[in-house]
Amino acid sequence: MTKYKGRILFIAAGALLIIIWDFIYYFVLHYSFNMQIDLLFTTLILFIGYYTGKNYDDSNETVSALSKSEEKIKRLNEELQLVLQNISEVVFHTNSKGEFQFLNQSWEDFTGYSLKESLHKNAMHFISLNERHEFLRVLRRSISEKKEKTKIDFSFQMRDGRYRWGEVNIKLNYDDDGKLAGTVGTISDITERVHNEEELLEMNETLAIESQKLSVAGQLAAGIAHEVRNPLTSINGFLQLLRDDADIKTKEYLEIVFSEIKRIELVLSELLILAKPQSVTYKRINIVETLDHVAKLLNTNAILYNIEIQTAFKQEELFIRGDENQLKQVFINLVKNAIEAMPHGGSIRIHAGMNDYNKVEISFKDEGVGMKKQVLDKLGEPFFTTKTKGTGLGLTICLRILRDHSADINVQSEQGEGTTFSIIFEAVQQQGRKKREQIHT
Repeated sequence: MTKYKGRILFIAAGALLIIIWDFIYYFVLHYSFNMQIDLLFTTLILFIGYYTGKNYDDSNETVSALSKSEEKIKRLNEELQLVLQNISEVVFHTNSKGEFQFLNQSWEDFTGYSLKESLHKNAMHFISLNERHEFLRVLRRSISEKKEKTKIDFSFQMRDGRYRWGEVNIKLNYDDDGKLAGTVGTISDITERVHNEEELLEMNETLAIESQKLSVAGQLAAGIAHEVRNPLTSINGFLQLLRDDADIKTKEYLEIVFSEIKRIELVLSELLILAKPQSVTYKRINIVETLDHVAKLLNTNAILYNIEIQTAFKQEELFIRGDENQLKQVFINLVKNAIEAMPHGGSIRIHAGMNDYNKVEISFKDEGVGMKKQVLDKLGEPFFTTKTKGTGLGLTICLRILRDHSADINVQSEQGEGTTFSIIFEAVQQQGRKKREQIHT
C-alpha cells in the first residue's frame, strides 16, 4: 500500500478537484452539461494525478533505497574501520610521493610514533638509513617494471631507539598514463623470526665447526692409535721376557704394568671403532632372538652382583633390518652399564614389542642409582664417563651404531629410581607378511 501512496493521494486529489469544479461549473454558474468536454477534462486530471503520484512514489523509493544504501555503506565502513584498527598488522595507504594518507592503530604499537605525527610524512622517514637505499632500489625497479605487487624486508628504528624488522607487502596503483598513483599495503613485525633465523644460522655454523673438530679429532685419534699400538706391542713383549727372570716383588709391579697396558689397548680399540668406519652387513633379523642371546650371555655375570635379568617379549618374532653383531654390542653395553649402576643388586628388565606406531620398541630398565639431568645432557659425548675406570667411548659408539640403523633412543632417569633406555626401530615384519599374502593370492 505504501508503494502506491502517491498515486492514491494524487488521484484522490484530482477526483476532489473534478467534483469541486463540476459543482461550481454546473450548480453555481449554471452552465449546460457537455459530456465530451467533461469526460476529456476528467480523464486529463486523473492522468496528471496518476503520473504525478507515480513520480512521487518512484522518488520515495529512490530516496528510501539511497537511505538504505547509505546505512549499509556506513555500517560496512564502521566494520571495516573496526577490523583495520584492531588488526595486528599495520595497514597503510600512500600517495604518489610516498606520503602516508592512512594508517591504522597498529602503527603506534609498531613504531612508537602517533598517527597524528606520522600522517602526511614520507614513509622513507621511518626506515633505517642503511636500509633506505636498498628499499628504494627494489621499489623503483618494481615501478619501472610496472609490477602490481612487491614484498620487502627492512629494519626500522622505533621512537625509543630500538631496532626491529618488518615485512612490507605493497600493492602498487598506477593511473591511466602508467604513472604511480599511490600504494596500499601491510607491514608485519618479523623481528622474532629474523632473530630465530640468525640464531639458527649461528647454531649451524657452530655445529659445522664442532663436526669438523670431531672429524679431525677422529682422524687424529686413529693415527695416534695406530702409532701407539706398534711400540706398545714391543713393550708388552719385552716385559713378558723380563717377567720370566724377575723376582716376586718385580713380578707384582709388572702385573700392574700389564694391567695398565691392557687398559691402554682397550682405549685404543674403542678409539679405532669410533674413528674408522666398520664394515657392516644389514639383513632381516629377529631382534627377540638377539636380545634373548644377550640376556643369557650376561646372566652369569649379573648373578655375581646379585642381579636378575628379566625378559618380557610380547611376540616371539620381531623383525628389523640391521647388523646383528653391532646391535649385540649395543645391547651388551647397555646391560653392562645397568649392572654397574646397581652396586646393591636388583633386577634388569628387558622388554620388546610393537608400539602404537607399528614400530619395534625395546627398553632396558634397571633399578640403579639413576642420573642427574646434567649427566643425562652429556650422555654420548666422547670421553665423558661417570665410571672411575671408564673410557667414555662405549655409549658414544652405541649411539653411532643406532644412528646408522636409523633408530631413535630415549633415556629417562631419576636419582635413586633407576634408568630406562628405550630404542625404537623400523619394523620389517609387516612387509614380510604382505609378500607372503601376495604369493598366496
